[in-house]
Amino acid sequence: MTLEKNKGLTLIEITIVAFLFSIILVSVFSALGVARTSWKSGASQITVQQEARRGLNQMTKELRQARLATIAGVPTDGAGYPSITFQIPDTITASGTTWSSNIQYSIGGLNNTQLIKTQDGNQRILANNVSLLTFTRNVAEPDVIDISIGVQKDTFSGFTATQSNITLNSKAKVRID
Repeated sequence: MTLEKNKGLTLIEITIVAFLFSIILVSVFSALGVARTSWKSGASQITVQQEARRGLNQMTKELRQARLATIAGVPTDGAGYPSITFQIPDTITASGTTWSSNIQYSIGGLNNTQLIKTQDGNQRILANNVSLLTFTRNVAEPDVIDISIGVQKDTFSGFTATQSNITLNSKAKVRID
């Protein structure tokens, strides 16, 4: 009588294989979770940077066209002010310059987190998620306006919140004439 070897797996072998397989699966899904969180955080940071840059570029571009005499709301005392009003050239001819109606930049809109440009009663949103907007002028250089814009956004992944924020600064030298 010959005994054939049993070619099946024992319960202990199956349990060990299942345990090892579950460790591998947990590792893979943990890595995917970390990658997903990192991706969302990176995308949020890019969005924040784009919002701040878009708003700052628009303000700087128009303020460089402004005439010093048309600037209102930001005295030369070195303090930061949350809004600025000014005018830019509308048309320039041999007989002189026609100035635009007042342009104002301020925070407002949805939950007071939007950069708003107001002109002729029309409001245009330039950036969202704005948390800080300041305009500063000094006595030493009254024709230079320091602009700071801060933008922040909360990203929720699962049960944790990640906050992306950025503050950009720029200077705009206005016309003296």
